[in-house]
Amino acid sequence: MNKKITLSLALLSVIFSASAQNDYTSGRDIDTAMKYGQYDVAKKELYKLLRTQPNEGNHYYRLGEIHLNENNRDSASYYFKQGLRTHKNVKINNIGIGKLSLLEGKDKEAKSKFNAGTQELKAGDFQTFLEIANAYTFAPKPDYDAALEFVGASLIVNKDTPEPHIARGDIYFAEKRFVDARRVYYEVSKMFPNSMLPKMKLADVFRAGNEFEEAIKVYDEILEKDPNYIDAYKQLALTYADYARFKDDRSLVEKGSENYFKYHNLIGESLDSDNELAAYLIKNKEYKGLGDLVRTKWFTRGDNFYMYRYRAIADFQNGLFLDAKESINKYFDVQDKKEEIQPIDYLYKGLSELESSRKEDGTFDENIYKKSIEEMSKAVKDNPKLGVALHQLGMDLFKDEHYEQAYFVFDLASKDEKSPYYVYDMYYKGNALYLASDKPMFNDQLQKAQQNLDVSMRKTPTFEAALVSARVNRNLNTATSLAQMEKDYESFVDLLNKKGMDNEPMFKDALIEAYTMIGNYNATSNKTKALNNFKKVLQLDSSNVYAKRQVQALN
Repeated sequence: MNKKITLSLALLSVIFSASAQNDYTSGRDIDTAMKYGQYDVAKKELYKLLRTQPNEGNHYYRLGEIHLNENNRDSASYYFKQGLRTHKNVKINNIGIGKLSLLEGKDKEAKSKFNAGTQELKAGDFQTFLEIANAYTFAPKPDYDAALEFVGASLIVNKDTPEPHIARGDIYFAEKRFVDARRVYYEVSKMFPNSMLPKMKLADVFRAGNEFEEAIKVYDEILEKDPNYIDAYKQLALTYADYARFKDDRSLVEKGSENYFKYHNLIGESLDSDNELAAYLIKNKEYKGLGDLVRTKWFTRGDNFYMYRYRAIADFQNGLFLDAKESINKYFDVQDKKEEIQPIDYLYKGLSELESSRKEDGTFDENIYKKSIEEMSKAVKDNPKLGVALHQLGMDLFKDEHYEQAYFVFDLASKDEKSPYYVYDMYYKGNALYLASDKPMFNDQLQKAQQNLDVSMRKTPTFEAALVSARVNRNLNTATSLAQMEKDYESFVDLLNKKGMDNEPMFKDALIEAYTMIGNYNATSNKTKALNNFKKVLQLDSSNVYAKRQVQALN
């Protein structure tokens, strides 16, 4: 059974002009770029403004906000403090320092800074109050009462716009008081029937409650009224992705990707938004779309070295192993912040090298395999967290029936014997080798499977490992392995009984298999034992023709 899926790569018919590489930020609206997380665009424009308007405090505040959103607290603090030294719109930077103080648990300092930052606001400035309310709502230790106070202040300033009213619902939403949040959003929708924002918020509540079809219906209604309402495309993409996982339906993921690409195209060029889209595609295993994105953006994004990483992942998943190997090696070369290299990066580096060295008969050179695994295992030993992360990745691959890839991941993860998942990693290594054994990667693949299962059983006996071990030994088909097969099937039955799961319908077929194989093994050497096991088959399935014949023959 060849469980490995190789996707074809669609060739792009449109290639962007390379001349657009360096001017995609020019003239872009900074607030809009910040709203859509296009911080690379906003930073470049703000740096330009600082050269011509060095005394404008608001420029420093927005740069500080960007660094705060990127979790660069030291840089954020620097810009907020620089902003306090300017001459125009100075006090807004107190709001930034107040947000930093909240994140650091300095509540009194935060309150003082917020008070200082709101003393001389321009008439009609309700947004600053809402920013503070948002900071309290999403602080490490949320203060919802304080958040509501600032929402109240924003309503005093301006109650004729939906945002201050909606903010009350946002606080309830953060508290997981979904009924109250829905009530507020519905009320605001009635108050401002022409605004799409409260409708978007209602859809968000539906999505949070796993009412995906209702959420999609609302987003679609919004886009029917306004096809250029950008935010709805992204929320639709996220909702379809959640719905796909909820229903285990890949066709829904495709709809999600379609909407994310629409969103991505509408918000304009940005390195950050390219990376965000790539992360969405990887998370949802849309590797064809990732390949299309990378090959399109490669010509306008030469300065984005993350593209090496994304291209490696796309190429590997799309079966272009030599290209994947080249790209991931380049990524490792240019990545100067080694702490940002993720477990999956080490995985793709090693797997690309392995896959590109596969021999014509489908097997691997043992020396190359050993060397590649040793290189990857260094990362696991240096950082135990990588082993845990790799276990989760291996489980995803195994569930998707990518058994060969799952084996490599579990092999890497199992290099850390202190991992809490070590027993499971050894079990899944053996199981993956067994399930991929119709087109073996190694000449002694079943023997390797058995060795891994033996380790798992010695550490912690489980009925799952016993069953797979029995099947492996049956396929090895030697006198020694068949004798062990009988013991494994008996262990499976015994361990299942001890768990009190022998009457579960899901194990009926496996029990019939076990009793049948034990019966067959003893048919000539121990007829009484064989007869008893075939009778157990008939207790589970009275219509089993094979067991009936065996019982008749043995009587």
